[in-house]
Amino acid sequence: MSMVGVGLRYVRIWRAAVGLLATIGVLASLVFVSPATNLAAFLVAAFTIGAICLSVGLGRDLPNADLLRMVPRGGVIGGLCVLSVCGYAAAIGARTVTLLLLIVGVSPPVLGWLRSGPAERPAQPRHRPSLRLPKASKHVVQKHQDEEWPMPKYLPAVIRSVGELTDEELCLAWRRSFTQLERTTSADRRQAMADVRRAYLDELERRHPESFATWIASNPRAAGNPARFFTDRADH
Repeated sequence: MSMVGVGLRYVRIWRAAVGLLATIGVLASLVFVSPATNLAAFLVAAFTIGAICLSVGLGRDLPNADLLRMVPRGGVIGGLCVLSVCGYAAAIGARTVTLLLLIVGVSPPVLGWLRSGPAERPAQPRHRPSLRLPKASKHVVQKHQDEEWPMPKYLPAVIRSVGELTDEELCLAWRRSFTQLERTTSADRRQAMADVRRAYLDELERRHPESFATWIASNPRAAGNPARFFTDRADH
């Protein structure tokens, strides 16, 4: 089995284990903590996490449809996590801290960081890279697809041709690819996603060279929304 397959299997196992532990914690909270305290803790946590998700989404210029999915989902999950922690705290006391540290310590992002090292993880540049899209990049993406790398729906369009995307779809794909890049821990996958983002940049420059130069001159953020420079509407 490839390292990618092993990594994906570990992520599934870790998520299943965390889900089971969280469920046990919520049940413990219902047993050992009063309903009024549970309700207050859930509401405070849900509104707080929801507000954080909304702030992050707005900062990344995510589409409204993505915000409507992300904010409620983040709020509910955050509230349940707080209830779970309260349940463990009421049941096992200070050992809850040890359990939380163990969960975080064996999480896929932490293990990926320890395995690759900070120096080996490529950073996403704020400005357009000087290199053009390598000819082998599409083969790299296809290789990961064959290894069951879960890719977002828009990524196969890059394999076919970025030229098939409309200007609006291209800008939206550029924004969403930043989120996918941030969620990726493997160095190979990050390089593949960086190649995809370069393909988007090359296509935008080919279609609208003057607008592209104006956009780059504005010192755009890596997660910013370029739609106002290339389309008639900025919100999709």
